[in-house]
Amino acid sequence: MRLILSSMGLIAATYGLARFGYGLFLPQFQQAFDLDGATAGMIQAGSFLSYCVAAVIAARGATWPRLLVVCAGASASAGALTVAAAPSTVVLGIGVVVAGAGAGFATPGTVGLISRIIGEAKREGAQTTVNSGTGVGLVAAGLLLATTTENWRTGWTIIAITTALATVATLTSARAGHPHHTSRFGEPAADAHVRPHDLLALRRVVAIALCSGAGSAAVWTFGRSALDAASPSFFTGQSYSVTAWILLGAMSVAGALAARLVQRWSLSRAWSLTNLAMLVGTAGVGVDPGHPVIAFAAVSLFGAGYTAMTGVLIVWAMRLTPRSAAAGTVVLFVALALGQAVGAWLLGALQDFSSAPVMFFAAATIGAVAIAGQPRPVPANRTPPDRRAVHGAR
Repeated sequence: MRLILSSMGLIAATYGLARFGYGLFLPQFQQAFDLDGATAGMIQAGSFLSYCVAAVIAARGATWPRLLVVCAGASASAGALTVAAAPSTVVLGIGVVVAGAGAGFATPGTVGLISRIIGEAKREGAQTTVNSGTGVGLVAAGLLLATTTENWRTGWTIIAITTALATVATLTSARAGHPHHTSRFGEPAADAHVRPHDLLALRRVVAIALCSGAGSAAVWTFGRSALDAASPSFFTGQSYSVTAWILLGAMSVAGALAARLVQRWSLSRAWSLTNLAMLVGTAGVGVDPGHPVIAFAAVSLFGAGYTAMTGVLIVWAMRLTPRSAAAGTVVLFVALALGQAVGAWLLGALQDFSSAPVMFFAAATIGAVAIAGQPRPVPANRTPPDRRAVHGAR
């Protein structure tokens, strides 16, 4: 349990704060650096791409999960400190890109630690619970913004410190849970060499993950700005958009239910349900961001759907590539982030040339494609030929 909680904290810090915090603080950045939609989207795209690069590197070093956790904390903390001290748009962009890489190291690192320490029977539930840490981080980011509205640099300094503390806690709990490691950072696993052929089973899932990522980019990058611009008069300052973001994060914690959804229904139904919640939420923000009931319900649906969707991707990787589940998870999360990078850039440009509602509806349409293109259902409890490989895979 200690490892699950500390790993959840690391995901909260690297995803909810360091990675997705950019979209939350975007109105402050736009005011401080005079960013237009296209530039804001390009910076976010850079963050998503750095995530992809880090995740690919992490896949190569999946047998050293402790080292990956160190890399996650170091890059996210360094990037957050760079953002806090940024004197220009260029330095701001560099900080956001470096901070985004932290999440790319964090998921393979925590997946690897949990797979080595927690028994197979409880592993799917543990992985999706840790994954829901993104929602905890989003709630923390909203509360942080509420208390540092006039000084966003202080907020990002706090993000750096929080990430460093979460990293130390994860490393400490991992050593306590598995005290017989002879290495400081990990030890080679049975299937240290993953062949590309082993991951071919994921090709259809990669395609729909790309679409799902592109559709989600609208809310992650421009959602808070749209809410802030349409804030009702009876909300003071930025309290409207901050409240919405906290709701988004709180509902994201529901992503811990992803494994139960899959086990109770099927991967296909769980994927359809989670993506449907995302696209309805995205469209809801575009319909009337100034109506509290509609906007709050929309971001709540989006938050719950997104985090649960990423949990479904983890389970998909565990079932389709049981011998190399860590590498499979990385492949799917990289596809998701690549979709977000392309989506952030294209949707930002679309917003500059059309309007925010058109952009949000376009994103929702992409989300519908992710549902329509999913592969055939995968049976539950799919067992690999060599069960020993599963325990060393991640």
